[in-house]
Amino acid sequence: MPQLPTTAPLNRYQQLARKTIEHARTSFLIPIFQRLYGCQNVTVQQQYLQTLPPGTLGRGVADLLQRHQLQLIPHYEDHDLKHVLLGYDMTPEDELKLKAFMCGNGDLSVTSVGFLALGLLTPELWPQLAAHYRRGRRTQPVRHWRLTEYAAHDLEPLRRQIGFYEAQEGEAQV
Repeated sequence: MPQLPTTAPLNRYQQLARKTIEHARTSFLIPIFQRLYGCQNVTVQQQYLQTLPPGTLGRGVADLLQRHQLQLIPHYEDHDLKHVLLGYDMTPEDELKLKAFMCGNGDLSVTSVGFLALGLLTPELWPQLAAHYRRGRRTQPVRHWRLTEYAAHDLEPLRRQIGFYEAQEGEAQV
């Protein structure tokens, strides 16, 4: 998803809010999942994803994780799938947009709703978060998608299958 150009640099509050959101993800959520599920067998799975052809969902996940110097976490890889499938990066803003999308798409888990609550720190993003929520409502449900099932599939047909592009076009009409 293209980033809208920022018209003004972030003020100190906005910078602090984004650092808080990033800290919640990297120092709280990810370590909890690592502690709960460990990191067993992720090296083999991540190596497999790297062998998939470019343009596949699994290769996109491997490339995204490599770009951010992260590794797969068991029971969290399906979240990473959604980053790639839906075109969200791993910035604080995109994490919030992804959670807004997923809430609109029917994922009202504690993780989604709880992380989205951090959006209260970013009132300048509220209109965008609302738009991503609506986009999620207009897209076929993906909350139960598993990386193990879809890794070898080409990304573009999957996006068309869920109505990804139609949901974006629907925003222009709203």
